[in-house]
Amino acid sequence: MRRSLALPFPALLLALAAGCGDPDTFVPDIPGFSGPAGVVEGTLTYTGPPPCTENGKVVGAALVLAFDKRLLPPPSGLGTGAASLDAIPADVLFASVRDKLVFDKDGKLRCPDASAPNITASGTWTIAPLSGGTYQFRGFYDRDGDFNPAFSISNLPTAGDVGGGAIDNAAEVLMGAAPRYTEVNVGEPDGKGNFVIPAVGVHVPGVGVTLGQVLPLERPVFYPSAVDDSVAGNTDPRKVVVPSDFEFETFPPKDTSFIRITFSAGVADAEIDAAALTPFFLPVKDPAATLYMALEDVNGDGQLTHEDHVVESAGIPQLYPSSVFSKINAPRLANDKRIETQSRPRVIMQGLTLLKNLLLTSTKLPPAMPDPMNPVPPFQSFEPEVTVAVRPAALCIDPVDPSKKGVFVLSRKTAADGAAIIADEEALKQGLAARFGRPFDIVYGCLPEGQYSMNLVYPTGQAWSVPNEAGVCALAEPQTSDGKTCKAVTNARPRLVSQDAMLIVGAPKDAAYCKANPTPTACTAL
Repeated sequence: MRRSLALPFPALLLALAAGCGDPDTFVPDIPGFSGPAGVVEGTLTYTGPPPCTENGKVVGAALVLAFDKRLLPPPSGLGTGAASLDAIPADVLFASVRDKLVFDKDGKLRCPDASAPNITASGTWTIAPLSGGTYQFRGFYDRDGDFNPAFSISNLPTAGDVGGGAIDNAAEVLMGAAPRYTEVNVGEPDGKGNFVIPAVGVHVPGVGVTLGQVLPLERPVFYPSAVDDSVAGNTDPRKVVVPSDFEFETFPPKDTSFIRITFSAGVADAEIDAAALTPFFLPVKDPAATLYMALEDVNGDGQLTHEDHVVESAGIPQLYPSSVFSKINAPRLANDKRIETQSRPRVIMQGLTLLKNLLLTSTKLPPAMPDPMNPVPPFQSFEPEVTVAVRPAALCIDPVDPSKKGVFVLSRKTAADGAAIIADEEALKQGLAARFGRPFDIVYGCLPEGQYSMNLVYPTGQAWSVPNEAGVCALAEPQTSDGKTCKAVTNARPRLVSQDAMLIVGAPKDAAYCKANPTPTACTAL
């Protein structure tokens, strides 16, 4: 079910992440979690368009997800999944207004016209088990019934879903500000800044979740279609190898200083028909897929000003979709491709999203204005592709243990021409500390070698990653010799080759440099 786009929309209203599990069996990926647990309960209020119906039932469900404050999902944080979740079936949520809904007499799917007035409904939810900690609760109504937490290609909301959460500043959010999610403590303080669950457990009632923002965007489905590289000579966009001792020729950098990957919307042309059908149902045709681009409101105040500059060099703004390369787990077996993100430590490399090139991108935010607080003219665009430049830096952080310092790794202190890459190290450290709630070290050394997923993230928190299940066959369904099919014992499904791609940080060009400037141990998987 596709929805028309109505822009502008408020800044980040929800952000969900991969890896959610069944609330009855899911145990948070937090060391030491066992024994007594916490239970949080609350109400959910939905105000939005009437739901769809089919075969005498209401389509979809409302999802409430609990996120540990230390493990918030992108773009808010570095978490890889919710601690737990609960689902309210649509038939239960809308039971009190069922008489106002329209059901097709033949049982076919029926969705109200876009002009239909909003309705309000409510239900209750319970999330458990939870370990001691501070949590945020975020949620959405899956209006088209396509949510499946077990797979990365279906575990986030799509266009037409209705988002929200337990939010302290709902009125400001409706005016364009970023949400401040209510923080709920589960457990008793131990005097060391932590919360622990007592022997009798913990019950926290009365947490209210509100869903009311219709999401106008589909997820940023993409595939790497080309690579432009005079640094390392890459020609295969599905397997881009970055030397761990990456070096800029000059600084500020030029376009040719970067390895640049073209991310095209949707899937490869030959895969469009298969991607639109079962089991994928990807939004890649009628209309054709595009990528939404916009200036990022970095400080979350609802205004675009020059205070929002996050630049690689002067005049280069930060654009959505945010581009991130995230280190994934190493293969356990030669034929076992892992697509899970490495959780401890998280190792990420942020790409620089460009509108074709540095020059064109720089014009999206005028370099000088008489009043620095004067709002910048908004930039929004739908493009068939974006260019992502790979930066020679990585962030290594253990999101579970805030007592550990974070590490910012930059492959070189200077460019080849001798110009310093970081003009103010203390300012960078302070910025990182404020962002992640812990001190940071800056290390000049080789980047952490390994495989990295390619990711695009929208301001709504909707994201897309490759490699993913559409392009990677599971062990139980090995791919056929031609690479086009994943074939299990009883069935088969297409393999979308364009969705099997990754960035690889590989061996250095100068091994002696990496010996003298090794990758910090803080970047090694725990």
